[in-house]
Amino acid sequence: AGPMDGAWSANEDFVRFLYAPHGPQADTLIAGVETSTNLKREQIAYIIIGVVTLLLIFHSIAQLLCNLIGFGYPAYVSVKAIRSPSKDDDTKWLTYWTVFGFLCVIDFFADTIMGIFPIFYLSKAVFLMYLYLPQTNGAEFCYTNYVDPAVTKFDAWLAKLSDRAKQE
Repeated sequence: AGPMDGAWSANEDFVRFLYAPHGPQADTLIAGVETSTNLKREQIAYIIIGVVTLLLIFHSIAQLLCNLIGFGYPAYVSVKAIRSPSKDDDTKWLTYWTVFGFLCVIDFFADTIMGIFPIFYLSKAVFLMYLYLPQTNGAEFCYTNYVDPAVTKFDAWLAKLSDRAKQE
């Protein structure tokens, strides 16, 4: 299995998602757009992805759009996770939000980064999707390898400070 196999698999998952039921109102809206444009829903989706990509690179709305990508779907599924009796999905989305929070600190430097790396918001949006897509489990990887070790070091530092304060 080569790297393109994963890409084809993700595309198949995406197309399957596009044709899955999304509720009567959404399904009616999507069918209407397909009929009026004479395009298949995957073609419409690819056009939307292309427009969003261009906006993330060239438009002043890039930061807002990127944050909506990182917030919209995860917020929706987080509410569904809270409502479900299972706690596994709660842990998954709490892990995502923890990693997302760490990334928000980087936004403070976004203007400087944009001067060096003009596709910052496009890259960030792709990375946020990597974090939350079930095919990648990126949030769990980042949490385990970066966030948890950083918090562990921070806890050790706080413990040292506390010990010093007690000794004085």
